This record gives sequence, structure tokens and C-alpha cells, in this order.
Amino acid sequence: MDTKLPVKLLKCIKNGSMEIKEDGKKSARLIAKDNKITINLIDPSFNIPTSMGILKKLSEARNLAKNLKDENLILCISSNNKLVMKLGKEAKPKLSKMVTRSNAVEITDLRELRRLDKRLRLK
Repeated sequence: MDTKLPVKLLKCIKNGSMEIKEDGKKSARLIAKDNKITINLIDPSFNIPTSMGILKKLSEARNLAKNLKDENLILCISSNNKLVMKLGKEAKPKLSKMVTRSNAVEITDLRELRRLDKRLRLK
């Protein structure tokens, strides 16, 4: 999968924030500042196919994370204000490197990542 276009689009975001609401409820919040973009998933209504688990998705995120790192960008994914993972420049993987085979993907809270995965599958 070519991830250069999404990374170039993320590079265009300099500073600011955006809140996404669905049916009047906060669903997600995006905050950008100094090449760091944080996506906080509050109550997402989208789902992922049940046949593909989060660990498989993480393995596929390697190219995105590498391109983010090459562009000096950091993408942080949070769930209810708890940092779950970092992709790109500031990622410092330890055990997650064995799963993702990448120096640019860091899982910061495996327990919260699994909770998020379950939430996304229940929709």
C-alpha cells in the first residue's frame, strides 16, 4: 500500500485542532502542533472487519510509520485521552518491534489498545 499521499497530507497540517461529532456526540479530536498530530478517539462509530485484528493492522502500518519518520512527523493515537501508540519520528519501540517489525511503531499501552480494538469491533 502506498502511504506517501496520506503522509504528504498530514505534513500540510501545521497547527490547530478539529473535533468530529456524530449525532451531537464527540467522536474524535485531532490536535496538530509542530509536526505532531494526535488523534484522540473518544466514541468512534466506525468499525474494523472482525476478520482482521489490530495486531495485523499494526503490521500493515509499517510503511505509513516509516514514511512519517522520513518526513519528521509524529502521529499519536489516543483512546479517551490515554496514549495508545506512536508512529513516526518519536516512536521508540521495545516489545512492539517484534510484532510490527518496525522502528517507527511504538505501542505505549497494549491494554488500552486491546480495549480500543474491542470497542471498534462491537459497532
